[in-house]
Amino acid sequence: MDTDGVSSFGLPFQDSPVQSGNETCAIFVHAGAGYHSVANERIHLEACNDAAKTALLLLQNGGSALDAVEMAVKILEDREITNAGYGSNLAMDGVVECDASIIDHHGRSGAVGAVAQIKNPIQLARRVLDHTSVPLTLRRVPPNLLVSQGATEFAYEQGINVLPYDALVSPAAKERWLRWKSDLKYAERKAKKQGDVPASYKIKEVSPNHAHEEEIRKRMRDEHTQNLLRGLVYVQQPSSPAHLGEPKQRSTPLSEASTANSWHTEEDRSSPSSPQSPVPPRMHGPLPATPRSAHESSRNAFINSTQKNPTTSNLGWIGSKYARDEDVVMRNSDDSPMLMGTPCRKSCGDGSSDKSGSKSSARTMIAQTSSLKPGRAPDTAFLISLSNPQSVVRGDDVPQTGFVPPPRCTPPEKGDHITDTVGAIAIDSFGNIACGASSGGIGMKYRGRVGPAALIGVGAAVIPVDPDDTDETCVATVTSGTGEHMATTMAATVCAERLYQSVQKGKGGVYEVVSDDEAMRSMIAKEFMDHPSVRNSNSVGAIGILGVKRTKDGVYLYFAHNTDSFAMASMHSGEKNPVCTMSRSKGSGSIAQGGRAIRAGAHNKNRKAPSGRN
Repeated sequence: MDTDGVSSFGLPFQDSPVQSGNETCAIFVHAGAGYHSVANERIHLEACNDAAKTALLLLQNGGSALDAVEMAVKILEDREITNAGYGSNLAMDGVVECDASIIDHHGRSGAVGAVAQIKNPIQLARRVLDHTSVPLTLRRVPPNLLVSQGATEFAYEQGINVLPYDALVSPAAKERWLRWKSDLKYAERKAKKQGDVPASYKIKEVSPNHAHEEEIRKRMRDEHTQNLLRGLVYVQQPSSPAHLGEPKQRSTPLSEASTANSWHTEEDRSSPSSPQSPVPPRMHGPLPATPRSAHESSRNAFINSTQKNPTTSNLGWIGSKYARDEDVVMRNSDDSPMLMGTPCRKSCGDGSSDKSGSKSSARTMIAQTSSLKPGRAPDTAFLISLSNPQSVVRGDDVPQTGFVPPPRCTPPEKGDHITDTVGAIAIDSFGNIACGASSGGIGMKYRGRVGPAALIGVGAAVIPVDPDDTDETCVATVTSGTGEHMATTMAATVCAERLYQSVQKGKGGVYEVVSDDEAMRSMIAKEFMDHPSVRNSNSVGAIGILGVKRTKDGVYLYFAHNTDSFAMASMHSGEKNPVCTMSRSKGSGSIAQGGRAIRAGAHNKNRKAPSGRN
């Protein structure tokens, strides 16, 4: 660390505590629960690897646990393959709205919900947390949660860049949204014919009595939605996400963005679309309103709201190249390349396949598909020219920093099906613990929907050290899964309490002392999956939990999930490289769990990889 208090990353550190920093630093990250395809496994783990490695370097240079959590989550947000920050799922009107929260070792928190136009929501959550320590006039209480436009305005006041709506929309996310919108319209028409109450969210028109600024915001969102609808035409092209190169044109200021079209339309090209419909027709049959199979259910547009979902372990590859490739509302995708001209089909969780694509998205893709890698978020706002071939970056010009799976033309694995939230837990050299979470939420969500990543005690929780505790125990947990169910069960808080006390809830509500492994398993099985609200719900109860318990004797990592897979990485100051793990369950809703222990003072001892068991 430099003597001027600035790290090698150019980030200012907080004032160091008076005590000597002689504790073992550690960082733990996860990239979401759900199903991670075997073909993309290394790509997901490399995202975790990079986040853990960078965060630990920050800790070793004197950074606080909060600094490390913010850095780790920012790296995950900038990876398109995660459903956080750039490339996140789109809401009903085609806008990226993100949630994030961060908690320090005292339990103080900052969070933002349904915030648009912010590249790194975790950075804004950190600003909210820092702002809580600033006294306000008239004894007002500083907020620790800001949502929607209020959060965006706070970001502007804090000097955080407010980007155009389309700056956070990746080509793959845009294509998924168009497909989901088509599926949703069909499902709503069918439900209306059957006399059912439509579940679609209708966007109200701007009232002439609204304030002028609100009219501008609404017009910006409407223009963004229409630009998305006009800017993509389905053709039979691969739909892997493309690398974005250096921007050829910077964005206009926010005040001018309301009158500028930053997505180039393709109305002058031949299109099968009818003039009456702004949505391009599907290249395949419409989505059934009531899926009858696990394959159909996993790709239903209502999976997070009205549909019970069979475990994805029962899903198999459908060999027919004419099989449907409907969409899911979870996060993308099978990004591995396919050999050009092969008849193989990717069964992607986001609905993308080599049988469908778009002219506009194809123009942003690399010609040699074997060079494709998941893109990262642009550093600044810019306009993406979908019809300008000069904006394409060839694979040979891209630094080879990520793993590229080899081309294949055999029946592929099913695509990624990842349940939103990413998270991180850090322990600094002073023994302080912190955690954070970030998410883009479910696809086609209602505008303003706040997910678990923004809710303290639901997506993240910290139990601070008790001053009278001789063991100096503290616990932090971060979760990923079905947000509405986790909110009902207060998943992060309940799990943290069970780990802190090493107890499970038995018959009659009596608590029994058990091991920490048993406590976490029991919490998922009895207090989440068997909770009355989850048991009697029409939506799937998926969850993945990463928990860290620190005592004076060491640090203990515990993880558990009832999804098919859970991607994570961990690293402490005695290790040269992170330990990355893709935990996989046996399916059928079974709970997989594992963990690792780090002895106190193990600064120079390499640790074994986490164990995973069912």
